[in-house]
Parts: sequence; structure tokens; C-alpha cells
Amino acid sequence: MADTRLGPEEWVGAGLKALAKSGASALKADKLAASLGVSRGSFYWHFADVPAFHAAVLKRWREVALENIIAEIETTDDPLEALLHRAFAGGSGVESAVRAWATANAQARKAVETVDAERIRYLQKLLVDAGIAPDVAAMRARVVNWTYLGFSISSYRLEGALLKQFIGELLYLFRR
Repeated sequence: MADTRLGPEEWVGAGLKALAKSGASALKADKLAASLGVSRGSFYWHFADVPAFHAAVLKRWREVALENIIAEIETTDDPLEALLHRAFAGGSGVESAVRAWATANAQARKAVETVDAERIRYLQKLLVDAGIAPDVAAMRARVVNWTYLGFSISSYRLEGALLKQFIGELLYLFRR
């Protein structure tokens, strides 16, 4: 096998794809090296061990599932509506896979707990900015997050007019 020069970003990206497709058992150096067509040595050049790689995968998930989305929606006229559209417009195999992984892995569980807490804080801020009292916003933020989590593990997808109607209902419920 001839190694091509891969950076840690390529390994982490391959890890997220493998996680979404096959679950946490796919996050092994041998399996990923084979899927990338390189030797295991490339993996260990960038990561001290598998737990270090797992930490990098979870960091990237956090960026994709939280930080990048917040940065993107903050540029819109209505960040709450943009967030709801982003959350419910498509499925996230990675979200489900990370949460499944978190049931058996303390490192993943800590990452999920941290992301959930930050999502709830951000949702609460959006609701307070929309004029909802902070204590009410705190509970509604949890309900929005739980709604998203339930949706993310279902196979149901929303599109077109149904998606627009669903988001309209959520906005109505949470901004009242």
C-alpha cells in the first residue's frame, strides 16, 4: 500500500463518515487506513493513539454540529428560524451515531453532554432575544432540543411545504 500524504483533517473527516455509516466500531486505525487506501503508519503519524483520534473526531463533530451552525445562522435576519430550518431540513447520521457511541463511551458521552448544554444555552438566548422571559426560555430551549433529538433519530424527513409548516408551528409555539 503506497501512502499518500494525509493530514489529520482527512483522517477525522473519514472518521466522521465511517461513524455515520457504520457506528463507533468503524473508528479503528486499520479500518480507516484500508478505507483511505493508506497504511496504519499514517494514522499514528497524526494521532498518538485511538483515544486521541476519538477526541479529534468529537472535536470536529462539535464544530459541525454546533459552532459552524451558530456562526452561519448568526448572519441571518432570524437566527431562530434559520436554526430550526437547519435542524429539521435534513437528517444527520452523524448526530445519531455520536449519540449511540455516547451510550458506551465516556469520552463521547462527555462531548454530547457539553454540546447539548451549549445548544440549550444558545437556544435560550435566541428565545430571550425574541422577548421570552428567561425562565420560560430555559424550558422551551430544552423542549426545542429534545424535539430535534427525537427527530434526528427518526427516519422521517420533512421537505417543502411540510417543512415550512412544521417550522412555522414551532416558531408559533416557542415565541408565544
